[in-house]
Amino acid sequence: MDHMTICSTRHIPLWRAVCFLAVFLIPGTGLCITLDDAIRNGLGESYVMKEQEEFVKRSRFSYISSIDPFLPQAQIGSSYIRTISPMTPISTYTGNLRDTTDSRDAFTFTGSISWRVFDGGERWAKRKRAFLAWEREKERFKSVREDVVYNIKSAFYVALGAKSIVGKRQEALQAAQKIYNLTRGRYEEGVAKKSELLQAEVRFLNARIDLQRARKEYEKSLESVRSLIIVRIPDPFDVEGPLLAPSFTADYRSLNDRALTMKPEIITQQKEIDRLMTVYDEKKAAWYPRIDSTLQQTRQDSRFFPDGRTDAFMLSLSFPLFDGVGRYYNMQGAMSDVNAARQRLAETRRTTSLDIAKAVKDYELSVADVKMYGELVREATSNFNQLYGEYMEGKGDILNLLQSEKDLASANESYVSSLAKAQVSLAYLEKAAYLGDQR
Repeated sequence: MDHMTICSTRHIPLWRAVCFLAVFLIPGTGLCITLDDAIRNGLGESYVMKEQEEFVKRSRFSYISSIDPFLPQAQIGSSYIRTISPMTPISTYTGNLRDTTDSRDAFTFTGSISWRVFDGGERWAKRKRAFLAWEREKERFKSVREDVVYNIKSAFYVALGAKSIVGKRQEALQAAQKIYNLTRGRYEEGVAKKSELLQAEVRFLNARIDLQRARKEYEKSLESVRSLIIVRIPDPFDVEGPLLAPSFTADYRSLNDRALTMKPEIITQQKEIDRLMTVYDEKKAAWYPRIDSTLQQTRQDSRFFPDGRTDAFMLSLSFPLFDGVGRYYNMQGAMSDVNAARQRLAETRRTTSLDIAKAVKDYELSVADVKMYGELVREATSNFNQLYGEYMEGKGDILNLLQSEKDLASANESYVSSLAKAQVSLAYLEKAAYLGDQR
């Protein structure tokens, strides 16, 4: 989709510099903003995106820390022991035989380096799980980004449509005023009736009321844009850009096939299944023995800095022959989580396909509405011009003329609204099918 863009410098966008200069140098001039700059600012300042960025960082840190079980562990320790009664040898490491029989005090210093040789794949399962959790959060970030972009586009086009409606109602007010002036002139000449003048005046006042309401609706839509952009924007400000009929051709099959392989929600669920499989592998590792190796040095005698020393290398194997039924049912529970996640993936695929199908139908309908309302505007314009010319010549009826003016105003508003709805429906189709910048 083509958006209005304005060239920018390295640090400050040109559009913003020009608009700020206009605000401060030209009285009554407001700040203008385009769709591209609204998206850029919104993505840079979005609270939900910043929140998800922190989740991504957290999962990344968890993945980095999961390397620890693969590394050797070094430990040191010291202790002091004093026997109270009876007098017994407490030191077996010192070379001083007197210490082994006469000392009540023992100072011990121990240093060791240990490394787990085998754990049945538990360490690898935990590390892979942390990696998949990181990947899952990154996919969720993409999904959050799409939501933010859609919200900004939707609010922007609603505001742009509201702005265009203000313009159309100004045109309707001018047309109603023109009819009122014509009727007043004819009334002063004695050609038109008092009732005709009153009817024209009522329509003129209604047109003023409609314009006032349209301006308030436009101000409300601008507040939505301001809220999503988050960047503080001085009053007054305005949205700028073309409000045109979209030309994108939607094909359900190709959009659906692409979304089922690339949409972040689906990839996120696939990552979740893989993550839960690592939980199952971790539970399964409890059925395997543990093999640990340790290199240890111990010093102990009756002095504060002990001299007695022994060095040892230990290789140990442990396996729980029986520890209840937890190992089996923990595996079954983990597999149930995997199966549930697979069902969730199937449901996500189904809802994605349904959302795309509905979005395509809505988009096609909105494009058709644009064409129909465009034709309606042409017919209503021709009808109004015809009746206005007849009334100027004294042949037409004021009621028919006023009704034709209302029909023309309604057709213009409907046409502008259909353009805005078509752009919003296209934005939703982009979100549902995860088109993004691919079009």
